[in-house]
Amino acid sequence: MLIQVAISNSPLYDTYTYMTDSPVEPGERVEVNFSGRNIVGYVVSLEGKTGRYRIKSINKRLDGRPFLSSKDLELAEFVMKEYIAPPGKVFDLFFPPGKLLSVDDFVVPLSDELGFSPTKKDKFIKQYGEEKLTELLSLRDVKIMHSFERRTPKKRKIRRISLSLKTDLLKQNLTPLWQTIVDYLLSVESAEVSELEKKLQLKSRSPIETLISKGILTEEETEEDDSHWVIPAVTELNGKQKEVYKSIMESGSKAFLLHGLTGTGKTEVYFKVMEYLLNKGRQVLYLVPEISLTPQLLARIRGAFPGRDVRQYHSYMAKGLRQQIWLDAVEGNVDILVGTRSSLWVPMKNTGLIVVDEEHDTSFYQQSVPYYDGVEAAMKKAELLNVPIILGSATPRVSHYHLTESGKLILLSLTERPVGSFPIIELIDMKEEKNPIISKRALEEIKKTISAEKQVFVFVHRKGYSNYVVCFTCGNTITCPHCSVSMTYHKADNSLKCHYCGYKEPIPKTCPSCGSMTLSARGFGTERVEHDLQKYFPSAKIMRMDRETIDNPVAYEKALLEISKKESQIIVGTKMITKGLDFPDVEMVLVVDADRLMSFPSYDSPETAFQHISQVSGRSGRAGIGKAFIQSFNPKNRIIKAAFERDYEAFYKDEIALRKELNNPPFAKIAEIICYGDTEDKSGELAERILSEVKAERLDTIEVFGPLTPVLSKLKNSYRMKITIKLPSDSDCGFLEKIQKRHPADVQIIINGIGGII
Repeated sequence: MLIQVAISNSPLYDTYTYMTDSPVEPGERVEVNFSGRNIVGYVVSLEGKTGRYRIKSINKRLDGRPFLSSKDLELAEFVMKEYIAPPGKVFDLFFPPGKLLSVDDFVVPLSDELGFSPTKKDKFIKQYGEEKLTELLSLRDVKIMHSFERRTPKKRKIRRISLSLKTDLLKQNLTPLWQTIVDYLLSVESAEVSELEKKLQLKSRSPIETLISKGILTEEETEEDDSHWVIPAVTELNGKQKEVYKSIMESGSKAFLLHGLTGTGKTEVYFKVMEYLLNKGRQVLYLVPEISLTPQLLARIRGAFPGRDVRQYHSYMAKGLRQQIWLDAVEGNVDILVGTRSSLWVPMKNTGLIVVDEEHDTSFYQQSVPYYDGVEAAMKKAELLNVPIILGSATPRVSHYHLTESGKLILLSLTERPVGSFPIIELIDMKEEKNPIISKRALEEIKKTISAEKQVFVFVHRKGYSNYVVCFTCGNTITCPHCSVSMTYHKADNSLKCHYCGYKEPIPKTCPSCGSMTLSARGFGTERVEHDLQKYFPSAKIMRMDRETIDNPVAYEKALLEISKKESQIIVGTKMITKGLDFPDVEMVLVVDADRLMSFPSYDSPETAFQHISQVSGRSGRAGIGKAFIQSFNPKNRIIKAAFERDYEAFYKDEIALRKELNNPPFAKIAEIICYGDTEDKSGELAERILSEVKAERLDTIEVFGPLTPVLSKLKNSYRMKITIKLPSDSDCGFLEKIQKRHPADVQIIINGIGGII
């Protein structure tokens, strides 16, 4: 029998014919020899192609059964065609990392009265016998699982260090390394020893121990509670929430857009619909844009659904744990799966509902091969499975709001907060301010807020201390040697970093171009804002939340717990503080530089700016009267005005009219063809060849722009040129697929990229 196989992790855009004597099914994994290597393959169909070449046989079946259903195969086909994605990489999305799934089975009791904890299956049989296991399974007192959540609180000892209050630092003779440690602790007040080692990249703990012995640092050992965070559920819906819930349950449609202003209780509506379907024995897939949203959401879900098996699934998990949770979800042992776009691909067989929270967020678009829009893929999955999907946001995507006009999505609205009130928003014109970072008005309000024992969120678009370092003598800006972008200065470890490729170097003492010592750090990011606020409010506890300080879900959950316990008064953060967080004591929000959000050369940058400003403003006033301050050098800008007036409808009408006039999505598809080369000339030559191939198609319905040099003309040592094509929104991308197949290694085509992906 001949079969078509997609090759795992292959950048190629074809499937390949193999022979098998074993009975295999589409959706099954097999091992094949490809280019001299044994590798995982996916059976796409049972229709092989014959030709003048020798057809290899598969080596073996890997799982003995197909994990993917016909609907999963259709979803893969949709993504491959819609986004011109390599088949092997698309099928890889459905599976956790690792060639073979080899995990332990556990017997998990469903009641504490049984008197035993989760036990490995073979150990249980040895201790109690196979008949006992069969009996308990028939009574539904236990279930067989590959993983389980240990709910017993665990405590571990942690060492925190801080500067000694008795030490006069001016009289201390500190080495450069000691000074770096002291400077860091001046900015964060205290830190775990392991955290300090990681942030400052210390080779050992010796300098820390020396500073402790000298009395410059003090240490404290505490117990940390690692038990699950649980937030009590809201048991009753208010009148408007009940109306929305009733509309979902009684509608003949299965696709909904819930437009609920921040704090109006969208989550409670999701939970009510989830409860209905869970009671019907179905599974729920709950998608969030980033891992950062999972800790607080999981705490709320645990509070709302005690006894239900709730899991999270994302790329930060250890490979073994991810495989275990994947298997449990596939076999129906997980009731609610919460995760980022990677969880969309878990082939659960009993999915009854898909919720996409914060559906507007650009993180749902995968910004690496295979490029795809997770929200569009989720909508297609719901359509294929014939299950309801709810997209929720306070600031919906313009393209999705447009779908409500044609009835492809049913629009539902929540406009009133059940608790608290919408924040009072104030615009601050920075043209009249002496301090270009934090206005006098904002400082006064921060002082009032923390004096009242309330909390402040400060949103800064970029991380780091300064955006770039420039020489005042020759005007040279220090750029990354691998990318065409300026390096960001980080004061904590006195280094320059590239936020695109990760390159890092110590800050030079002289200009690399002219040798002058007149280097100056310009611009600002979260670290600079944190530093300045600590000078204004030396006794305040300030937390910084960005990818430098919080780089995993555990650290994020710890930070959220600290905020919920009011252990931090001022929280300075990037966009991770703008999304879905609900803290009743946050009564002030400050958007430091609203103008910077609108400076990206992308058709959807106005939308992104409006979303960020509106979302972060909505974090305040969750339990009382909140305030939001937007700093801008152009406060009359239409985007800022719409956000200030909390008027999504006005923003949408202006934006959709402009997009129609310029023929931008949703009225067209935009294909970005990125051409790569070892040199600038080579990327330019390739772009000209691609342009001639596009023109050879003689398509009258397309617009072509370029070749142009993109903003990021060099990335990770590759030079780039860009051709932009606008096609009718319902057009087929077949001719682009041909171009991609002819140049698989040198060209990347991105369809409807969002959030300045280029």
